[in-house]
Amino acid sequence: MTINVGIIGTGYFSIFHAKILSGLAGVKITAIYGTSIEKAESMASKFTHARGYNNLEGMLDAIHLDAVYICVPPMAHGEIELELIKRGIPFFVEKPLSQDNETPLTIFTEIKQKSLLTSVGYHYRYSDSISHLKSILNDQNIGIVLGQYMGSIWGVCQKCRGGDIKLVPGDNLSNRQRILSIYFAIFVGKSKKFMRYLVARFFLRKTNLSQLRM
Repeated sequence: MTINVGIIGTGYFSIFHAKILSGLAGVKITAIYGTSIEKAESMASKFTHARGYNNLEGMLDAIHLDAVYICVPPMAHGEIELELIKRGIPFFVEKPLSQDNETPLTIFTEIKQKSLLTSVGYHYRYSDSISHLKSILNDQNIGIVLGQYMGSIWGVCQKCRGGDIKLVPGDNLSNRQRILSIYFAIFVGKSKKFMRYLVARFFLRKTNLSQLRM
């Protein structure tokens, strides 16, 4: 059985996931959706069976997809997920899901009504190292937990955006701040999710859920 996968987005993480998926037995990258046909076709050329598209509904009408990976900026979420939900196509989505609360809540509500298989990119929790850490913590008395990101957020911003963010005199500071705030939210979210996954149950033994702040 072959699983046909579509990729929405043409940035760093889209290519990252597509390369891993294309190396799995029984998986084919068959469709790439980008904001321009040039970007989509350029990425599609890296995969034997893929075609590029710049119209989402056109792509979904043209080819049968068993699953879709969504790797787009926070402001681009919403219509993409809702279209996939309407068509009953399972998807994986990179975080963060939005710049507001309404969009992810709408997506979540629609998913529940469809009982559709989906996942968000907190996949490191399934790694062997995290499983081992969780087993160690099971025998510990947890008092306080600190989260820390090791590395440069700005460096990751440049890498994820293909190095197109330039630090030059007179650059638009508000634009750089906006970009940094998005990636800052990503890393804070990662730390928070790991804390909740690894140790929240210890605190829930001692306090009501409504009292827990993480």
